[in-house]
Amino acid sequence: QHHKSMAVCAFFFVLCCVCILSPDGAWCFPLLRTFSESFNDDVAAAMFSSSSSSSSSSSYKDNKYNNISAQWYTEQRVDHFNPQDNRTWSQLFYVNDTYFNPNKPGPVFFQLGGEGSINAFYVTQLEYVAYAQHFGALIVALEHRFYGSSHPLPDMSTDNLRYLSSQQALADASLFMSWFKNKVYKIPNAPVVTFGCSYSGNLASWFRGKYSTDTVMAIASSAPVQATMDFFQYLEVVDKSLEYFTGQECVDQISNATQQIQQLLTSPSGVQQLVSLFGLCTSPVSDLDQSVFMQGLMGLWMGLVQYNKEIAHQPTVKDRCDQLANGTINNNGNVLKAYAQLYASTPGECTNVSYSSQLSYFESVAFGGPYSAARAWFYQTCTEFGYFQTTDGGSANEPFGDKVPVSLSLQMCRDVFGVQFPTAQLVNETNTYYGGSDVADGPTKILFVNGDIDPWHALSVIESRSVDIPTILIDGTAHCANVMPASPNDPPGLVQARKDTMAMIDKWLASL
Repeated sequence: QHHKSMAVCAFFFVLCCVCILSPDGAWCFPLLRTFSESFNDDVAAAMFSSSSSSSSSSSYKDNKYNNISAQWYTEQRVDHFNPQDNRTWSQLFYVNDTYFNPNKPGPVFFQLGGEGSINAFYVTQLEYVAYAQHFGALIVALEHRFYGSSHPLPDMSTDNLRYLSSQQALADASLFMSWFKNKVYKIPNAPVVTFGCSYSGNLASWFRGKYSTDTVMAIASSAPVQATMDFFQYLEVVDKSLEYFTGQECVDQISNATQQIQQLLTSPSGVQQLVSLFGLCTSPVSDLDQSVFMQGLMGLWMGLVQYNKEIAHQPTVKDRCDQLANGTINNNGNVLKAYAQLYASTPGECTNVSYSSQLSYFESVAFGGPYSAARAWFYQTCTEFGYFQTTDGGSANEPFGDKVPVSLSLQMCRDVFGVQFPTAQLVNETNTYYGGSDVADGPTKILFVNGDIDPWHALSVIESRSVDIPTILIDGTAHCANVMPASPNDPPGLVQARKDTMAMIDKWLASL
């Protein structure tokens, strides 16, 4: 019997900030490389609806650009912080010089990669490309170590993953940019404007903070710069966003279904009823299995909110709430049955909610597998950021129950990597090193842009700290909406945010 994993899709969809939708549109499977914080090849293709090129191609061409091909920086260091380690590796990057005039050089627009592979879309389709046309900028995007095709070491064993960190990634960016400006284009004095969204938005702001001589400003979109081990606030924003789009009825129906499910989980007969309703492969009897099951249920709504209206031809929050409401009516008021129908398995398949099966997605240490980026990102959450979405905030603040505690993710960290990481301490060290969301005394010329229905904005900077650390909070938009190409259907706040971003870049470049 074929099966799909309910929990792994929920876990990675939001943990990794990138979305890969299942064929039936009901589940978002692991990325895995979300979200974006983040765009992988599949997401880029879905979001941009491009038919001119295969999303997995190493080159890209359309009517506007020359061939954009994968290039490699072959002198990247494995360990920037050990002078006795001289090992090097090859790092993937893409360049778009369409708008750049070498006789009158403009700025360099530097897009940092995040927790996923990059491709030519990064230098041809994102909104900052329009800014580059205005400023005559040279566009370059650099893939993050241990993701995509950028492999510092032969595999992702736990021992090798010690070289995977945001600090190593920032040092990669510094060394690369020095080589790129001085040896490739010979424009040593060109100002660098750094861009990123989600985790790469963190990196953009941190690059400005830690390597201020390498970049003159940063545009950090949907950047959760405040590392947080127990991110229960995520579901609280999901709750508010559901109510924002559809009213209280949808939230109440989810809460009603959740309460019934948690009650059924308390008895063997109730568990068997859930197995039948949801088409589960095994009975979720243990606490861990039940947590995985509940995590999978809430994952659908988390993903819908995070990327609402951003994935072409995919259901929105309103679509799913309407489906739940209509299903409840069609099932004579049985909201649980209607809720289960949202997660229905394909005929002949079942949904796997066992904890052991979830661990299996992380087992392979080889690069190039469907979940290799998931292993890498999970390692970073265990050792740097946390970001574990939990129900620890209490059912009064969200409709998803109380069976997904932070202990689930911490247990997974131990079981996947075989190490008892001091995650709470490591998260605190991350905030101490970078400053978290308290950037008042830190670097200047960082613009933080967020959407107010994006759950990740709870960990970003949403109030301007000074004239040189401004913020833009866009009403009714989701994760990384401002970095996507402009659309005629964009709400007025998003249109204005893009204008304000360009104006800020113009102002800061003029002040140099």
